[in-house]
Amino acid sequence: MSSVDATTQSKAAISSTAPSEAATLPSSSDPNTTSTAPITPSKKNKCAVEGCIERPVKIIGDCRYCLNKYCSKHRLPEAHVCSGLQTCRDESVAKLTGKLMVSVADW
Repeated sequence: MSSVDATTQSKAAISSTAPSEAATLPSSSDPNTTSTAPITPSKKNKCAVEGCIERPVKIIGDCRYCLNKYCSKHRLPEAHVCSGLQTCRDESVAKLTGKLMVSVADW
């Protein structure tokens, strides 16, 4: 048998293995039993808004108030009804009040 035939046979053996067979893992409580729970693929990146299937926008899609990831449509706290929306508003008011006081004092 040539090395090409052996490689082809080993690839065929790997691809014919069912996912549930490949996912057999030893149970932590009894080393003689195994669990046949299928291996789940990693969670795909999608917007945290329920029903939205868009991908989160890198860097600007991370909400600093609720720490979730959002698409470009839902990235603003007002758009995804953020739990930290009041904190966001309070910070904005404080920042703008400071700017207003500086400009009024210069006037």
